[in-house]
Amino acid sequence: MHNRPTLAIVLAGVAFVASLTRVDTASQVAAPSAAQNSDAATQLATINQYCVACHNDRAKTAGVSFQGLTPESIGQHADVFEKAVRKLRGRVMPPPGSKQPEAAAADALIAWLESALDRAAVAGKAHVPDRLVLHRLNRKEYANAVRDLLAVEFDADAVLPADDVAEGFDNIAAALQVSPSFIEQYVIAARAVAVKAVGKPDARPGGWTFRAGPGSQLTHVPGLPLGTRGGILANVDLPSDGEYAIDIADMATHIWGNGMEFENPLVVTLDNKLIYETVIGGEEDMKLYDQVQNGALDRVNARLKNIKFFTTAGPHKIGVAFKRRTFAESDDQLQMFSRGGGQDRLYRVNSFQVRGPFDAKGLSLTPSRERIFSCTPSTDATADAKAGCAKQIIAALAKRAYRRPVSSEDVNELFQYYQEGANAGLSTGSGQVAFEGGVRSTVTGLLASPFFLYRSERVPAGLRPGATYTISDLELASKLSFFLWNSIPDDQLLQLAIDGKLSTPTVLDQQVRRMLADARSVTLASNFVHQWLDMKRLDEIVPDSAVFPYASGRSDPREDFRTELTLFADSIFKEDRSVVDLLRAKHTFLNERVALHYGLTDVKGDRFRRVELAQSARWGLLGKGAVLMAAAYPNRTSPVLRGAFVLKHIQGVPPAIPPQNVPTLDEKDIGTTKALTVREMIAKHRASPTCAACHAVMDPLGLALENFDATGMWRDRDRYAGAAIDASGVLPDGTPINGPDDLRAALLRRPEQFAQTFTEGLLTYATGRKLEHYDMPTVRRIVRGAASSDYRFSTLVQSVVRSEQFRMRRVPQAAPNPEQRTAKSEPNVDVKVNTN
Repeated sequence: MHNRPTLAIVLAGVAFVASLTRVDTASQVAAPSAAQNSDAATQLATINQYCVACHNDRAKTAGVSFQGLTPESIGQHADVFEKAVRKLRGRVMPPPGSKQPEAAAADALIAWLESALDRAAVAGKAHVPDRLVLHRLNRKEYANAVRDLLAVEFDADAVLPADDVAEGFDNIAAALQVSPSFIEQYVIAARAVAVKAVGKPDARPGGWTFRAGPGSQLTHVPGLPLGTRGGILANVDLPSDGEYAIDIADMATHIWGNGMEFENPLVVTLDNKLIYETVIGGEEDMKLYDQVQNGALDRVNARLKNIKFFTTAGPHKIGVAFKRRTFAESDDQLQMFSRGGGQDRLYRVNSFQVRGPFDAKGLSLTPSRERIFSCTPSTDATADAKAGCAKQIIAALAKRAYRRPVSSEDVNELFQYYQEGANAGLSTGSGQVAFEGGVRSTVTGLLASPFFLYRSERVPAGLRPGATYTISDLELASKLSFFLWNSIPDDQLLQLAIDGKLSTPTVLDQQVRRMLADARSVTLASNFVHQWLDMKRLDEIVPDSAVFPYASGRSDPREDFRTELTLFADSIFKEDRSVVDLLRAKHTFLNERVALHYGLTDVKGDRFRRVELAQSARWGLLGKGAVLMAAAYPNRTSPVLRGAFVLKHIQGVPPAIPPQNVPTLDEKDIGTTKALTVREMIAKHRASPTCAACHAVMDPLGLALENFDATGMWRDRDRYAGAAIDASGVLPDGTPINGPDDLRAALLRRPEQFAQTFTEGLLTYATGRKLEHYDMPTVRRIVRGAASSDYRFSTLVQSVVRSEQFRMRRVPQAAPNPEQRTAKSEPNVDVKVNTN
């Protein structure tokens, strides 16, 4: 039985090619008008005036020549001109320092090029992919699917291998391959989930350890009883009814007894009910230290060990916290580093462990068992009755897990797992134990099945190579749910797909609106937004405790910053506002720690709540701590990183790859001679001709945010140089800016630019593949269509769902012979875009 899931995953791990294309739709771009044709000479003259000086037959800068360009060349070399349009939109070409066209002339050239590219895309019909590999569930999708299928919370990150990332996203099908080293981890995960879901009445004792996150534990933790401070609230799934024990990490750890002069009342709760309390510190403990000494530490810490309690199987919330003793400030001579002050001679719950069960007593009803056991045979039921019940359970679970109606073949295959598990159970227990063992084995096989682990799309029979078709309703339901919920379809969505109604335009629009209103759509904020903005970099930026003691160690704000960003983005999406409000919204979500970091003193407690911001510098993404910290170094700011962030994620223009062996900022003067500001160090760095071209584009964008230090805290002076922060600069198009407000205003003058960048990310995330140059006409069509609604979020989402990239496929063409394939694969570095 143990080999069956492994074999299934091995077989599923082989990628296959599924081809698809597109049909003509009503959204095709019209043929060029006479006015557009007459405009060609003007636009070609603009290219000759501002571009050909570098991109000519002789210089061939970047391997491209525009000399002798004709309108027909644009569609023939769409990949080159899509890059050109992107750079023109970002105003990074012509490069800073070169002669620049007027804004109106640049906009006219962009519009003309885009129109030509859009017409060529319609004629070529190449923008629907014709190749798709099997799409494996990533770790987040796996955990969410397990939650929605079995009502079990599972930490997939702790068991499954890390997912490969492409284009910043971890759901790109081509990157989600399975190697042999992955296989056993998926089987282990399936077995672990099955035990958590079904339970184990004869479970052996085990252990679960829970550790505190950053923070001083001076304030209340949501979910713990009111009147407590700090501590840990842990969610745990217990395998059976029985007695368990809690061991709390030692708090008396050295002979000096610091903090022992005060009583620290400690409580332990189970599902918000008090099960234990004690006191650490106070007069009696001080006497132990002062008079007894020997064994004093052990006697104090013994109160934190072997705290026993009886409870049932299933999910529980276990809390360990202190009763709040005082709101008084510390009486130490030096102020504590943590913002907000308070007592610093207070103990902290660092971790605790749950052990058990001891003397297991069977299984009570749990949410997961209620979800799984749609029937339960009586203890004296016949073998046929048990088999019938097992098949009923299998059919119900497999329908949702496989995201389609199940066949008798599907049920029979999973029933073999049931039989093997039941037979093994008969040798060790009663008939009921055997039945549940069989169901547990079935769940393991179900979660290891390729039909659960992979999403696939089938090519309809009878279509010739190159023909286009629409994906089925079942494939659409699965694609839609993983896009909007990062999980499997619910019963309503799946049933509409089975009935063949989901693809009906009115039904599809209604389902999209319903799914966006559902709480599960928070994954668009917590998953899509964080990956689109490359917030994974926050994991790498550990604030330097010597430079930022107020934002490191226990005061590390990164987790709070992530929460703020998620809540902020989710509010824009749930309220169905313009996505441009991500740049200009005047509100955010703060708890006391983040508020104090932002200089606000009227927000109290750990709970995040909506706050209207008076300081305009904090409006939108550019004022969020997560963004500012991710685009910095652990010990200082980086206008280059922040400028690159704005260029790539706001304007949609990926910065140029720096040449090799570029020297770092010269910091040798710091601490020995006059300290330099970051602006002065960058100026020395930019003096090199090798660096000047790119830095002229990025530096003004990043320097506008220089008032925010590396942790996102506002400052007016450089802490080392003692000089006032200079946040002024000039954008490549000649616009002068000074500070974050000016930068935001400059970006908002072209809201369609940000809307297009957002849409590119959304379409990439929705389709699970890298966008190519032939996808850009669709992106532009979506953005233009959303302009009338001021780029409302739901409008963009529905347009993505209706797009050919999301719903249309093309049957693969016959593969070329080896000689053709080799010739085609040879790169042409010097692309000459002309037709004389």
